[in-house]
Amino acid sequence: MANKVPTIYDVARLSGVSSATVSRVLNDPSLVAEDKRQKVLDAIKVLNFVPKADAVITARKLYKKICVIAPFFTQPVFMQRLRGVESVLSEEHFELVIYSIESSEDLRDYISTITTTNRCDGLIIFSLHLEEESLNQLKNASFPVCFVESTLDGFDSVIIQNVDGGKKAAEFFLKKGCKRPGFIGEKSTQKYNVPATEERLLGYREYFLSENIEIKKEHVWIGEFSKSQLDEGINEFLSQDELPDCVLCSSDLIAARFISICHERGIEAGKDIKVLGFDNIDISSYIGLSSVSQSLDESGKMAAHCIINRLQNPDWNNFSMVIPIKIIERETT
Repeated sequence: MANKVPTIYDVARLSGVSSATVSRVLNDPSLVAEDKRQKVLDAIKVLNFVPKADAVITARKLYKKICVIAPFFTQPVFMQRLRGVESVLSEEHFELVIYSIESSEDLRDYISTITTTNRCDGLIIFSLHLEEESLNQLKNASFPVCFVESTLDGFDSVIIQNVDGGKKAAEFFLKKGCKRPGFIGEKSTQKYNVPATEERLLGYREYFLSENIEIKKEHVWIGEFSKSQLDEGINEFLSQDELPDCVLCSSDLIAARFISICHERGIEAGKDIKVLGFDNIDISSYIGLSSVSQSLDESGKMAAHCIINRLQNPDWNNFSMVIPIKIIERETT
C-alpha cells in the first residue's frame, strides 16, 4: 500500500470533495469555487498525484506538452502567433495545449492549476500581465516559461516593440509629407492585458512631437472594440471639419473598418487619408492595407524554440529576443 499510485479518488477523499469536483479542477478550474479548488490543489500536492492522461503521455514518452495562455486567442493576432508556435512544436513532436483567458480569475486559476499539477513541460504566455502571486508560482515551477510581449526579470521573453512601432509609423507618415496625424485604437480595458494601444500611441505621439508636430485631441479616438461603438466613433471622427491627412490604427481589424467607413463617406484611403494598420495579419495583403508588421508567426516560432532550448539547456541564463518592427506598404499609403 505504501507504494500505491494515488488516484483521483484519493485526492477527492483527502480534499473532502467529490471525484467530479477534482476532475473539474483539473480540466476547467473556473467552474469550481475558490475554497474547494484550493483544497483539491493542496491534496494533489501532498499526494504527488499525476492525472492519468498525463501519466500515459509521460510513460510513452512520445509527446511532451507545451501550454499557451492567451487572451481572446481566436483573434487573428493570436491565431497567427499560435500558428508559429505549432509549426515548431509539430516538427519536434510536442503537444500544444491552449488556455484562453477572459478574466483575471481565469488567469490566476490556470497558473495555479498548471504549476500545482505539473501538467505541462513548458509554458508560453501571450500579451499578459501577471499578479505577483502568479509570478512567484511560475518562478518556482518545474518547467520553463517564455513571455511574449512582456519583459520580466527571471524569465525568457520575446519582446514586441509597441512604442517603437508607433514611432516608425510616425516617421513613415512624415516622410510621405503628412503633418496632420490621427490615431484610432481599441482601449485596453482589462488590467491583465498588455496595453498595446496606449504604447503604440505613445511612440506615435513622441515622434511627431520631436518634429514639432502635435496631434490634436480631436484627431485621436480610443474606445471599445464593439462594432456599434467602433462605427459610431469612426463616423464621429470623420465628421470633423478638418480631417487628419494620415491615420495610424492600433490594429489591422480597426484599420479595415476605418477604410470601409471612409469609402461609405466618399473618402479615399491612400489619397485623401493615408492609413496604416498594425500587426500585418494575413487579411492586410488581401485588402491592400499598409501595416506595421510585428512578425506574428515569427514571434510564435521564437517562443517555441525558446522553450525547447530551455528544456535542453535548463542552466542557461535568461535571455530576451527582440522582434524587428517594419512597415509593409500597400495601397492605403
